[in-house]
Amino acid sequence: MTRGFSTAEKAQIKANLYAACEKSWVNVGYRKTNVDALCNKVGISKGAFYIFFNSKEELFADVMDRVQNRMINRMNDAIADSPDKRGFIEGFKRLYEEYDRGNWIETLASEDFKALLNRLPKERLAAHNADYTLEELGVAIKKSNLVCKQPMEKVMGILSALLALSAEKDAIAYDHEKVFDYMLEHLVDSLFE
Repeated sequence: MTRGFSTAEKAQIKANLYAACEKSWVNVGYRKTNVDALCNKVGISKGAFYIFFNSKEELFADVMDRVQNRMINRMNDAIADSPDKRGFIEGFKRLYEEYDRGNWIETLASEDFKALLNRLPKERLAAHNADYTLEELGVAIKKSNLVCKQPMEKVMGILSALLALSAEKDAIAYDHEKVFDYMLEHLVDSLFE
């Protein structure tokens, strides 16, 4: 029989499960992450896991939400501090750091990620459409008080290509973060007034 947890213990266990899941997802992927290993890492029984989540997929969907929110919040925090080109540049750099930290571009393009998406309920899947980050970039551009010099579709394509550098960092013959910073600094003036 599973013992009861206090409200504080539940919050801590859930936070620990989120952290363990995100780390495992980055290191071994969705398919190779198993509930038993997560429970062992967090120090709870498998039965206790189901107090918190109905399934492994529900945990992964929550982690996706948290990662997306963290990425967007980091970008928006920089823009709130400086709602102009400099703030946008800093915010976009933070977004790239988050993508790079978790290899999220590679993860989102993988068969492993597609397997997760196929197992998510439709209502959870709707929250994770491929355009979410692009929509948030559009909001960030407005919050930065930027005016596009190019068509918005072209701007979004260029910004998406910059984020994709994180998936190709091993093929870049120089420090990929410095390459990203250089390209961003030089592109922003040609993209925005």
